[in-house]
Amino acid sequence: MTEIPGTTSDTFARPQVRIAIADSRRLIAEALAALIRTMGGFEVVDVFRGVEEPREIVARDPGVVLVGIGVEESCGLRLVRALRQVPRPVEIVLLADVLSPGLVRFVLDHRVNGLLRTDTAAGDLAACLGRVAAGHAVLPADWQAVLEAHGDDPVGSLSDRQLEVLRLVAEGYSYEEIGRRLFISSNTVKFHLRSIYVRLGVRNRVAAARMLSEHGAADVQAAHGSGTQPRADDDPPGDEPIQSG
Repeated sequence: MTEIPGTTSDTFARPQVRIAIADSRRLIAEALAALIRTMGGFEVVDVFRGVEEPREIVARDPGVVLVGIGVEESCGLRLVRALRQVPRPVEIVLLADVLSPGLVRFVLDHRVNGLLRTDTAAGDLAACLGRVAAGHAVLPADWQAVLEAHGDDPVGSLSDRQLEVLRLVAEGYSYEEIGRRLFISSNTVKFHLRSIYVRLGVRNRVAAARMLSEHGAADVQAAHGSGTQPRADDDPPGDEPIQSG
């Protein structure tokens, strides 16, 4: 996987990214705002207290919403849920003091675009915010180890729909063929695949199919009786999780 470089050199080449900061800890929120204002390529549109202001946050048209998560996670997580209920989608990055298994699962389940630790270097923070604004996913380098240490199985944690998509991908079906079989659009198939790749920590369908096979799913092995190989030439662009730190 690609490591986030410890430099902001690519930050200055792109248009300014509008950043909204939300943290119930006002002092920390203001400190983040002051730091980001020193970084080229970013504009802090406002600082918010959090869960009571999702529509106000979205109304400021941010490119990325940076949500602070302290030891008490509930306030920030409620804000993320509230932002996902607002019709206008936004890119969300969580900046957390502690990387817990529950927080990692929340990020994967609620389509959060990035997760960083508060010990992230300023240059890495800028690079990660820029990558998220460009449509990439940003996760800590050890996020999978956090889940595995607590007995979490990445394949076993997929939803039923994600498993259906992954099984058909492993059989070599195209987006269109999968969509017809599951009565969903090709774009929805691509969305599911991106989510699957992030959750499994892989870059393409071949790697995802290999993880499914190694998981020992008997029904998938039966489906492979034809010997069809998974395709690798039409994966959705920008789907791989980018690791920080």
